[in-house]
Amino acid sequence: MHDWFDHILYATRAQPEASAILMEDRVITYGMLGDAITSCAYRIAARALNPEGLVAVCIDNPVRHMTVSLALFRIGVRAISIEPEHKGKIGLTLAAVLGDAAAATVFSPNDGFIEVTDDWYAAMSAVPAHALPPAFAGERRICRHSLTSGSTGAPKVLDHSVGALGRSICSTVGFSKCGLVLCMPGLSSVFGFRIACGVLASRKTLCFAESPYQAIRMIELFGIDMLYAATEQLVALVRVARKTGAQLGCLRTTVVAGGIPTRALLEGAAVHLCKNIACRYGTSELGVLAEAPASKVLERPGLIGFVFPGFEMAAFREDGTPCAADEMGFVRARVKANPDRGEDPWTDHGDVGWISAGGEVFVVGRLADTRPADFTSAVSREVSPVYEIEHLVRLEWDAVDAAALVVDAGEPNREVEIWIATVDCEDADPQKLQQILRRRGIAGAVRLFAVAAIPRGYAGKIQRPELQALIHATRNA
Repeated sequence: MHDWFDHILYATRAQPEASAILMEDRVITYGMLGDAITSCAYRIAARALNPEGLVAVCIDNPVRHMTVSLALFRIGVRAISIEPEHKGKIGLTLAAVLGDAAAATVFSPNDGFIEVTDDWYAAMSAVPAHALPPAFAGERRICRHSLTSGSTGAPKVLDHSVGALGRSICSTVGFSKCGLVLCMPGLSSVFGFRIACGVLASRKTLCFAESPYQAIRMIELFGIDMLYAATEQLVALVRVARKTGAQLGCLRTTVVAGGIPTRALLEGAAVHLCKNIACRYGTSELGVLAEAPASKVLERPGLIGFVFPGFEMAAFREDGTPCAADEMGFVRARVKANPDRGEDPWTDHGDVGWISAGGEVFVVGRLADTRPADFTSAVSREVSPVYEIEHLVRLEWDAVDAAALVVDAGEPNREVEIWIATVDCEDADPQKLQQILRRRGIAGAVRLFAVAAIPRGYAGKIQRPELQALIHATRNA
């Protein structure tokens, strides 16, 4: 699947009447997608942009966003998907910005802004005589930049070579037995872009939903049988399915990635979405690294997947030396060495856990999320409780949002306190919640704090230092 783009172009010729992209109110066939890619490619090529320059795509509509992104790849121009609020924050020099009318209110001609209008996507009445520039070639050539999920509010930019992007897209492929694949837009992140390209390269139908409510409607209306969701998206979908009483008998497989899967979330998804749930662990740099069925994850807390062929994963100590099998440390990964590639460096992503001799990956949390003591002890192998608490409050008490901290009580021989910030959660009872948590093996005195909003960074990651400051301010108000 390293030639994923050729697979997409082949589908536009081989099955032009088949559905490529489906939204609630429209359908785009593979033939229409191919015509739009060609039209956009010629229009962009006419601008004579520097192939070594970087072009930003700032288009809200996911279908059009994908089309322009693929057109840039078709003519060998590097691209990055951004949103209007990213202006001036990505730290890269842009040769041009291809955007819609909304982007035109933020970017100006001085930014190299080019408005992409409706006629760009229409089939050309006559193909120009001059040929298009060649597409990308060469495994190591940088072809795209992506915003990673990260843990900070500032977008972090990741460079993709042709080979690395192909491998990451290949790692998402698993659509042979499905009909319709639903994902929610997030094409500025590598997760969303690779899922979308993987579906199209597999010649399946990619469904886009812009909200949890729309996703539930589309699953019921079109009989969608496969769902891809980040952890935060899955929480929102389970909440909506529970509130609406939706019957999603057609949904056969749910794949969740991008966070630690908790018991509260997996059990809720099994009841309200479907029972066949696959948990995936991956990185922005390498793609999907490990996978395990939810049944295995529920049996063995901390398990997040079995390492995929072609990758290596290991834990490392603070001094950078590798840990033994089953020894806790900082989880790192790399592509396996082979005669064609040589040896890649290990990538570090801030997760803490261990790798078994059999290739099982266990993650207890992110270093930025809880107390350092939770990670430095080789004796304690419990998953950080904050994730379970947050999902439980949002799913069982229908909180719009919630975030938790585990803090020391400040006095000797007193159990820790569990501080929970909630948004629009009037029914939560700290005593009842404390009892439920104890039954789940989470001990601590629960304290609830009502806040206007949870501090979250890019891709919805909770900002723990800001959360602690917010709770302190709420206590002292």
